[in-house]
Amino acid sequence: MLGNTLTITIAGVARVLVKINQDAYSSEYMLRNSTHQYTAKIRHSRTKATNSSPSYDRHNVEFVVTTFAAGEVPEFYQKFYFVLEALPSDTSVDMPDAVADLLIASSNEFLVSMLGWES
Repeated sequence: MLGNTLTITIAGVARVLVKINQDAYSSEYMLRNSTHQYTAKIRHSRTKATNSSPSYDRHNVEFVVTTFAAGEVPEFYQKFYFVLEALPSDTSVDMPDAVADLLIASSNEFLVSMLGWES
């Protein structure tokens, strides 16, 4: 089980989000200060099995940073999320680990290219 806090470091600054809600298969964390709100949601579900495909475990993690309105600048947000679907018996983290490495390798080159609409 994850703890009551979740620490995410953004631009070198650690932000400690506190768990504010937990139901059967999900939880939500939040940190709010005078200029920003940081939220994280972690949800788990299962896909429906069909005649041609078994049921998969689905894990969804979402982070949102909301910057509050200031003067003439309206409120805005940035969201990042990922989903991992795997058979319940599949505990390998090799592929998601490799994707996470790709995202930050070479000084974030992949992410910068993606934001530049490269594909």
